[in-house]
Amino acid sequence: MTKSKGLALVSGFIKIIIICSLIQPMLGCTQPTENVSKADLNQEIQPTENLVKADLNQEIQLQIDQMALMESKTMQVKVLDIVEDSRCPADVVCVQPGQVTIAFEVVKENSQPEEVELTLRAAQENLAVRNFDGYSMTLKNVEPLPITNQEKIIQSDYIVTIVVSKT
Repeated sequence: MTKSKGLALVSGFIKIIIICSLIQPMLGCTQPTENVSKADLNQEIQPTENLVKADLNQEIQLQIDQMALMESKTMQVKVLDIVEDSRCPADVVCVQPGQVTIAFEVVKENSQPEEVELTLRAAQENLAVRNFDGYSMTLKNVEPLPITNQEKIIQSDYIVTIVVSKT
């Protein structure tokens, strides 16, 4: 190999190394410059449109896709879906009141997400409560109530009220 070809080869490698070092941070391939503990991450979490900080034993109002982060930071609860809403319209007197069922995703510290369904049905309060791993989650209320001759309630209009407590 001639000297000029060798220099061209080295020059090419240097260019590749420089280009890669410039592109690497843009691709997110760099290592963090300092260690961040789990406690630091928890302290930095701020409420947003989809994340609400909540206390145990207090009513929490959530909408679809909103998540409550318990102040104890050991549990998160997210409203996934209105599974069923067969409640009697607010402007009608019904023989049966109907029911509303809500799907939640519950994530406890160091656990996999768990889907939980709770149902509000008159005289069957046990359907609105779920106990797990030292906690109790209770579905307290779901608004708005249906109204006769109005379109079906849009999922984003629902407000779900729950209470999470230690058992």
